[in-house]
Amino acid sequence: MVSTVDASPIVTPLDIAGRYVDKAPVDLLAMARALGISVDMDAEMEDPDVSGIIRRNSNGRYAVQINGRDNAKRKKFTLAHEIAHYLLHRDLIDQAAVVDDGMYRSGLPSYVETQANRLAAELLMPAPLVKKLWKMGVCSVFQLSDIFQASEAAVRIRLKQLGYNA
Repeated sequence: MVSTVDASPIVTPLDIAGRYVDKAPVDLLAMARALGISVDMDAEMEDPDVSGIIRRNSNGRYAVQINGRDNAKRKKFTLAHEIAHYLLHRDLIDQAAVVDDGMYRSGLPSYVETQANRLAAELLMPAPLVKKLWKMGVCSVFQLSDIFQASEAAVRIRLKQLGYNA
């Protein structure tokens, strides 16, 4: 009797997310869909201070709700933040929904939110793309904000993380 081993490569959620970070703006909705996450970008939140929620539904699938009152750039970062929780903290989501307020505080330890914010910045503004644009002379916070569809504040933080002065 001959046994066969499945030689197909293992594809991780990070591999899937990586397929979407090669051009700006990053298509976070397509990334979420590819990860099996449903997204409501215009959710009516009971608490207006809540920016986003990610939870595991009773059917085992993950769902994100983004506060419909927020502006488009804020929504995009919030979606990146919730995808980051999915990629990094699925075990915590499985225990209870992660509800992030306007400052991306959820009641989880601060290091968890810091991890989610850093990965969200990488998903929204991938370092290779930022560096490529910078070398091409696209050094304006306003231009980069438009290109990545990110807030000017988020762009400034990202540039600082990458060692650029803006």
